[in-house]
Amino acid sequence: DVFTVDALEVLAPSLAEREAQKALGQQVELKLKDLFGTEQALSQYKGRIVVLNFWATYCEPCRKEMPDLAAIQNEYAALGLQVIGASADAPEDRAKILQFVKETKVNFPIWTGAGAADMLRFGLGTALPGTVIIDKDGRIVQVISGIVNAADLRRQIDAMLKIAENEAKKNEAVARRDAKEKQPQVSNVPS
Repeated sequence: DVFTVDALEVLAPSLAEREAQKALGQQVELKLKDLFGTEQALSQYKGRIVVLNFWATYCEPCRKEMPDLAAIQNEYAALGLQVIGASADAPEDRAKILQFVKETKVNFPIWTGAGAADMLRFGLGTALPGTVIIDKDGRIVQVISGIVNAADLRRQIDAMLKIAENEAKKNEAVARRDAKEKQPQVSNVPS
């Protein structure tokens, strides 16, 4: 028998989509070792926007997105953004990782030993690459399965920076108002 399908309608979100939705707004800690064997923690980047990219040296799509991530690190670092690469390679594969970093001109911290369980905690599936964007409060604001679209990533970062800029202006205005209210009132009426 042969079936012809005129239309296909997906009635429910995929497991990965459901996991990504659950992760949004969550604070998730990640502790991995850097290339020098020193433990690093995601929480030390609170106050910065973080683009956390899960990748591996054996992942061809990962290799393709590295130049975009390096460019974003260059463009936004001074504005409070940090790209971090969480490699699924084992720490003992340091030589392979260093070769990959050199070939792809990575200019951001690389942590090693990331696993499928780590990716799942961030709302990603287990396929590489995967990227999460984390706001200055340490909350996940976007989950990207697959290769990042650099233009979309820039739009998201620009929007987050604009929100932060507006918050800073609002806080500055409140501080000025409060300072003005605390000043002693001077009267010009002679006594």
